[in-house]
Amino acid sequence: MIKIGLVTAWGECGMGYLAKNWVYTFRKYPEIINYQIYSRALPWLSPFRWQGEDVVNGPETMDINQPHFWDWVNTFKPDVILFQDQNIYGKTEMREESLRLKQMGIKLINYPDWIRRGDVEKYKGLYDVNLSHVLRNYHWLVNAKVENPTLIKWGVITKNFPFISRQVADKIKFYINVGTGTIRKGYTAIPKALSKMEGNFIQRKLNPRKYNYQFITSSVQGSENRIDKAFFNYFRKHTNCEIIFKTADNQKGGLYSLGDIYVYPSMREGIGLTITEAMCTGMPVITSDFPTMNEWVDDNVDGRLIKIKKIKKSSMPTHKVLVDENHLADILIDYINNPEKVTEQSINARRKIENKYNWDDRDQEILRILQ
Repeated sequence: MIKIGLVTAWGECGMGYLAKNWVYTFRKYPEIINYQIYSRALPWLSPFRWQGEDVVNGPETMDINQPHFWDWVNTFKPDVILFQDQNIYGKTEMREESLRLKQMGIKLINYPDWIRRGDVEKYKGLYDVNLSHVLRNYHWLVNAKVENPTLIKWGVITKNFPFISRQVADKIKFYINVGTGTIRKGYTAIPKALSKMEGNFIQRKLNPRKYNYQFITSSVQGSENRIDKAFFNYFRKHTNCEIIFKTADNQKGGLYSLGDIYVYPSMREGIGLTITEAMCTGMPVITSDFPTMNEWVDDNVDGRLIKIKKIKKSSMPTHKVLVDENHLADILIDYINNPEKVTEQSINARRKIENKYNWDDRDQEILRILQ
């Protein structure tokens, strides 16, 4: 029996859905795995915290060097700790904490996701295994020469996202889930693209081009005040657009049944969970032609990749990108004019997830790094 402590900095939202995949695998092997989740978060994430009999909720801080954490370690006595986005919080940047845990005989695995520039190089000596689910991050780990860089490709729990055959009968339905409303998802580019579809400035005023489509946006319930105001007002007023506030149940297909095509002009991603989820349900995905977004989509096969017009460097190595709204407009028009592409690409999207990104195929790789 292996005792695993999953230390996560998030609740059941955002990166927490990645942790759900790990828990899903742990639960498949109760004869060899005993696990507990140690959850702590920044205050705004506390309402989304993990709950359940296997969960120990820590304080509202990212720093694990707290009596509560050490009491949990001494009580549960894990053989392995899998850190979810632990990075290098705390005054010692995890050096004293890692040394103390290793002296207790605990194997340390870290999954770094939301990384600040210069962080990866500081992981040397901290963890026994440095894990990635995407190629971009794996290359960072290899180049930084940290211990045991390991790639276990991301995957979808396919039974949670059943296939829906997409066949456009009347008008095509575009869809995006903006979650809690962070503009990182790039959704502010959508009104600009929809406006460009109507023609240039003079055409839009005098005789705008009209297309038969519907564009649906969903956002987490209670996040009305977090949505970009210009986007919210545009969608509320535009006759082809609709915005709803409903929290998706990602163990029951999410809200992907709302549309035919998933439009996700994201600025940057740790993984891009909704891209693979949407593809699993049979949605072609329109997303940014930049890692990690373009790791999942083959252009004109199971979706489309939007040209990038600008790359902005930041404090994070995941550069922020802005898509070309003109190209996005052209892509939307192409789907409207050629709806038969949706059915073909829908089948291709689901087939890709089943063949390449099925999380159930990862069991042996996961069990191997836990030994």
